[in-house]
Amino acid sequence: MLLRTYSTQQNSNVPILQINERHATNQTVKGSTRSNCTVLSFLAGASRTVTDKLQRELNAAARVITGTRKFDRGLGQILHDQLHWLDVPDRILFKLAVTVHQCLNGRAPPYLSEHCILVSSADTRRHLRSTNRHLLAVPRFRLNTYGRRAFSVVGSTAWNSLPDFIRDPTSSTDCFRRLLKTHLFARH
Repeated sequence: MLLRTYSTQQNSNVPILQINERHATNQTVKGSTRSNCTVLSFLAGASRTVTDKLQRELNAAARVITGTRKFDRGLGQILHDQLHWLDVPDRILFKLAVTVHQCLNGRAPPYLSEHCILVSSADTRRHLRSTNRHLLAVPRFRLNTYGRRAFSVVGSTAWNSLPDFIRDPTSSTDCFRRLLKTHLFARH
């Protein structure tokens, strides 16, 4: 049970908010796919200042869990080696790639799956050498602010940025997640 107390003007600690951590985590996991996809698309196109703020929050959570102080060295190593947490930009890429993999395997809602089109399935691109690389077609967009953050653009770009040995839509979701996370940790 997480209990937050805030001091009021009378200088007494009054419990304002009580949250059952397990209930909050379950509600986060059971969240709507549409809202998760919207958040992922927004974060994928977000500026570095936004992702840096989220990274600071992630670092603060890691410090609370591990008991390290604010200016202790090696927090990045603790994040990766002990907690097995990805940095915020890598986590966004991981979530987008897993969502696209689920779309290609038919385990995502149709409103997402219709935006993931393999290059090999397009009639005009069937004879290209890249058809056996499992690349996705990245649609054009008009608005630079919103168009580049659409799931059809961000998801396809994230999928196409993965190495060929990971980008296999026929692999199981567990195998794909394991390969992707190993690849992302190896970059650090």
